[in-house]
Amino acid sequence: ISQILAFVLLCSHLKCNILLLYPSRHPINQVPSILPRETRIFLGESCNMDDKDVEACWDAVKDVVWAEDTVFQAIQNDEAVEHTFQKHGRKLYPSPRSLWPPNQYCINIECPYVKANKNLKLQQVSELNGILYTVSMGPIAVRIYQMTCEGCKIVYHPDYFVKKDPDTNERSRHYYDATMPPGVLQVATHHFVETALSRMWRNHMLYGATSAGNCAKVYMRMHSRTACIPSEWTVQASLRSDYVYDAFKILSLLEYHHSRGTHLSVPQTIDQAYRFDAEMLRVNEEIRKHGQPEINHWCEKCVRTVVDNGKAYEIFAVICDGVTVGRPCCGVPHCKGQLKSTQDVFCIEHDAKRLICRVTGCERRIKSTTSQTCDLLDHQAAEARYRDEEKAVFQLKLRYERARRADEQANLDWDFGNADLDTGSDAVFQAVVETGKGAKKQKSTVRAQFGRRWTHNEQLIIAPCGTILARETFYFSEAFSAVAQLVRDTFEGRRKPNHFIFDCNCILSKYVRKHIDPATRDFFEDIGLAVDVFHFKCKHSEKDTYC
Repeated sequence: ISQILAFVLLCSHLKCNILLLYPSRHPINQVPSILPRETRIFLGESCNMDDKDVEACWDAVKDVVWAEDTVFQAIQNDEAVEHTFQKHGRKLYPSPRSLWPPNQYCINIECPYVKANKNLKLQQVSELNGILYTVSMGPIAVRIYQMTCEGCKIVYHPDYFVKKDPDTNERSRHYYDATMPPGVLQVATHHFVETALSRMWRNHMLYGATSAGNCAKVYMRMHSRTACIPSEWTVQASLRSDYVYDAFKILSLLEYHHSRGTHLSVPQTIDQAYRFDAEMLRVNEEIRKHGQPEINHWCEKCVRTVVDNGKAYEIFAVICDGVTVGRPCCGVPHCKGQLKSTQDVFCIEHDAKRLICRVTGCERRIKSTTSQTCDLLDHQAAEARYRDEEKAVFQLKLRYERARRADEQANLDWDFGNADLDTGSDAVFQAVVETGKGAKKQKSTVRAQFGRRWTHNEQLIIAPCGTILARETFYFSEAFSAVAQLVRDTFEGRRKPNHFIFDCNCILSKYVRKHIDPATRDFFEDIGLAVDVFHFKCKHSEKDTYC
């Protein structure tokens, strides 16, 4: 029966292909007596039939296929099934599609029913109304079913199951192990997204520079007239940017674990906004330690063969540079603590510092909740100067000049033992302020951090062909010690590059050639440290003899 059903359905999709075999005078309503050769081959392979069975089936069902039977048309595709449910099944089956767990039996090997080989079907079911965001039909109403094992109390959902740890009593969400991610992903209690749609959103965000909010707006706009939601449905199709982000995160984490044959597990009793944070940090840290998948990439653009005195040498070069795509971070230098919100200045650990004066070295409490400085007049004057300059048109020029001066000064500062230089953080503000009147008038230089601190940059190591080999977030500065450590972490135990091209290699060279650690000196001993022409001309002083 399954072969015949598949045969009929496939033939209905191939009607136009079958007609091409016949001349133009053949009436389109007349049933063709024979099938084209390529159609017979396709039907035989897809329906597991030999050629004689294909011909016999065609003789038996060709009138049904060609007659465009209304009952058959009602189940031909997803849109037709949706229309049939709307017309005939609204009272009995409010939704044409149901989301069930993939297993009808408990899969927990520690379950008492499984241990006793009772082989009992899951029978305790909870039913919810929900919305499924699809690629082709837009948002549709769905019934969601959750099944609970009476033996071990594990709750099975369409794309994961919830299990309690007997030692900690904590409940965790475990995604099903499979060779591919599930067909749908749950992004909220009543909201699901097709995996294919999640991939489309992810590609829009990666390659089209589209925000999650715009992905949601475009999707809802496209399907505003075709949404198949009954008026009495208890859940509304309101796609939020959070759902798009969660679909992105879940899909990416699942693909990462599937590629490594590992298992994705996240906390269950936690807010959805923070559910995947710890796992994302763990995955990022693992990639940071062990390198990007492309770490061992080699191609003709990356490696050149040089012949010297009849002997061939392979030359491999990489480029290192920082990309200023920062994000808000804790105002305490080098702190990697997470902010509760992008509007916060300090992380949870250092949250008390928001009540302390922002002037460097001052530990007095702020004057009021609307101020960032204490009651000292010069500190208040510096804050007023900062607010005035923030509104000025020349702010961008000032930022550029501060960054350029910091780079020029960095080479001199290194000689004083400071290997951790801040090469231009806009969070630090410096002003000369005047306080007092007449003979008591005084000038003083005040340094403070009024604005939110952002991560300094994303440091990349790139092959000449453009392939990114490694990435590291630099929180406080493009410190030369951090660059040296990034190079060691990336290539330790691997084929080292013959040349490491970096815009401040003259300072990095001082650092690694005179390093107190012999392992660092040995690592960089046979690596050429060159500066590219562009940065040499625009950032380096000809007065610097070492450079």
